Order: sequence, then C-alpha cells, then structure tokens
Amino acid sequence: MPVHNTSRPKFRPIINLLLLLSFFSSISSASTLSTVIDRGDLNCGVYPDDPGRSAISVKGHWRGFYVDFCKAVAAAVLKNPNYINYVEVKAKTRFTSLEDKVVDVVMYSSTWTLGRENKYHIRFPAIYLFDGQGFVVRKSSNIKSLADLNGKNICVTENTTTQKNIEEYITTQNFNSTIIFVNGDQFFRSNVCDAYTADRMNLLINLANRTDRQEDYSVLPMTFSREPIGPTVRDDDPQWEKIIRSVVQATILAEEKGITSSNVDLIRKTSKNIEINNLLGNSGSIGVQLGLDPDWAYRVIKAVGNYEEIFNRYFGPGTPVDTKRGLNALWSDGGILFAPPFK
Repeated sequence: MPVHNTSRPKFRPIINLLLLLSFFSSISSASTLSTVIDRGDLNCGVYPDDPGRSAISVKGHWRGFYVDFCKAVAAAVLKNPNYINYVEVKAKTRFTSLEDKVVDVVMYSSTWTLGRENKYHIRFPAIYLFDGQGFVVRKSSNIKSLADLNGKNICVTENTTTQKNIEEYITTQNFNSTIIFVNGDQFFRSNVCDAYTADRMNLLINLANRTDRQEDYSVLPMTFSREPIGPTVRDDDPQWEKIIRSVVQATILAEEKGITSSNVDLIRKTSKNIEINNLLGNSGSIGVQLGLDPDWAYRVIKAVGNYEEIFNRYFGPGTPVDTKRGLNALWSDGGILFAPPFK
C-alpha cells in the first residue's frame, strides 16, 4: 500500500491565513491617498526659515524649492496646489513626523541612506537634488584645503549625515579638531568656529541669506561626499511612494520635452509624441495606475512648471543663490538628472 504524506494539507490553512493577512495589511496600509483626499489637504513637512528652499515670504506665503514640490503633489492629488497644511519639521523630527503620521510627506534636505530607510521605516521615492558636502570658511582663516582643518573648530548641524561624515573623517585622519553643533546662522553670527560644513547648496543659501559680508567668506572648492537629496514618505504605502516619485519625475521629463507652465496647454493640444501624451493625459494609463486621474501631471506642470523652472526660480541666475545646475542638469546637458520613460 502506498504511503501518502498527510502532513502538507495541515499547512494550507496557515499559509492561506498568512496570505489573507498580508492582503488586508496591504489594503489598510495603502491609505495615504484616500486619507489625503478625505481630509482635503496635504500635510507637507518643511523646514522653517530656510530661504530658497522653504520659508514664509514677507506676504505670508510659503515659498521655496521644496515648497513647490509640496504644491506639485497637492496639484496632482487634490487638483489644487494650495490645498496644503505646511508642517514645520527640523532635523530631529523630519523622520519621526512620518512615523507618527503627523505629515504625509516631508520635503526637506534629507540625504537618502539605506540606514535611514531601515531605522525610521521610511522611503526616499526620488532624488530632487544631487548634492555633496562642502565647507565654508572665513578668508582670514587661511584654510584652503581639508588638511588645513586639522586643529580647527568645525561647526556642523547635529543629527545629519554631515555630522557623521566629518566625525568619521577627523577620526580616520587623526585630526586634532573639535566638532561644535551649531547651524549655519549661528556660524555667521559668532566666531566660535573656523569652518562650517554642510551640503554645498546649504552653504550657498546660508551665504546668500545669513550674512551681509559674503566677501569675507569662501566655499572650499572640494566636494567631501555624495548627498542624494529627496522627499521622504512612510514605507508602508507603495502606492503613495509611487505618486511622490512620479510627481518629481514628471517635472524632470517635462523639462526634457520642453514643456513649461506657459506652453503646456499648447503642447497638450498639438503634440504627437507618445511620452508627452502619456505625461499630459492624452493617452496611456499612468494616472489610473497611480490611483489618480489622467490630468495629474498636467496640473503639476501648470502649477509649478518643469524642473528647470523650479530650480531657476530659487537657485538660478538672478536669485540670491545664483548657482549653476551642475549634476542637477539633465543627462542630455552634462548632468545626471533623468526620468524613466513614461511608457
């Protein structure tokens, strides 16, 4: 008589139960979009008093590079770029505010690291700035290179990748340097530090807004690290993660295709390009796949423009920062910025 294995069926109910729990867990966690729509506002985390990136203007309106990406998400999801609650977050609360569900997304100068994703249960859906750590010094200090930092007081903002980078460098180089935790504003208002280290964009913004004597300072020419900067969301909602990623990528693709806030209506009516039509909702099903309507990206571009428009509005020629695109130029213009095919 053949022997039948009667043990396998006993595991089927357990396996089915696990699959069922996983299914319902994914449904319950993928609720950010519906929560935002039901609420009628996007809770967007931004750093306060950071001119060029996120700050309240003299007219009482939030403005800045990161603010425009808050507006872009609101335009895509809520069909109005002004339906936003701006929630002020800082270095210590930018990730915990997501964990505590105080915010739906954080638009901040946060460096994407695998450790942060795992520790705080967050995701970096996209990169909207490619940056690197640098140093600003007083010209009178005669600091010209990293070697000249030996024995100096170096200021850095606490709870940042910048802090960890400089601490590791000092240790490996056996420098007799002292780390002091202050922000850029404090560096320019006191003489406690010989150098201040932060992302290079951070340094340029501080130089433009925190001192009236820019000629007394210089940013050292070397870049100390790679800092991919992006928005953050919780890691329990892949649909919301895709929406945030797609919003950023839509602005990048719009620049590549020559679509601006001024000409988007004309291009939408006349273009025969498949990617443009997929982007602007004339064809394809990207909007449906994201859980949005076909016009989501059209509204984004109409509200804030393409990536070049956003960058130049706050960092480009004629602004206090007045910096070049560098790595943040399109791949076709010598940078590394590109969006995946919208197909």
